[in-house]
Amino acid sequence: MTPLPDDTETTPGLYMVGYTLDYAHRVVVGVRAVSADEACSHARAAFDAGTLWDDTPNVPLLYDDYEELDGQILRFDATAVAAWPVAHASARMSRVRAAAERLLALAELVDSRLQAASAIEAWHPEVLVSMTLTAGQVRELRALLATLARC
Repeated sequence: MTPLPDDTETTPGLYMVGYTLDYAHRVVVGVRAVSADEACSHARAAFDAGTLWDDTPNVPLLYDDYEELDGQILRFDATAVAAWPVAHASARMSRVRAAAERLLALAELVDSRLQAASAIEAWHPEVLVSMTLTAGQVRELRALLATLARC
């Protein structure tokens, strides 16, 4: 986003504030090989093919995270804006990941309240299965679904 000229009227109090930190993206996968060089060659080939993150039984994804580099000083910068810009795709993905984690936790709670899989295995797929959720859990589910629908 381009900063506004000093003489441009802005809505009082609207600023985009950001910071930048340097990170190293570290990925670790499991590879079966006869030597370290061969293992690295396999991993490089998977990276080049775009399959390194597929998390397969032969190349399991063991670690994928960003590690902050040491020795940095955190500095913030602010830019006055007339209106908030549309959120970047990275912000939308961050919201999706956060909502997906909460939705998974709620789905696990629902699953824990259902009959065992072996108990319903022979049931017709259209048989209704009842369960009880609290009003708060239903509100959370609907809010999570709405968040995911907006992303």
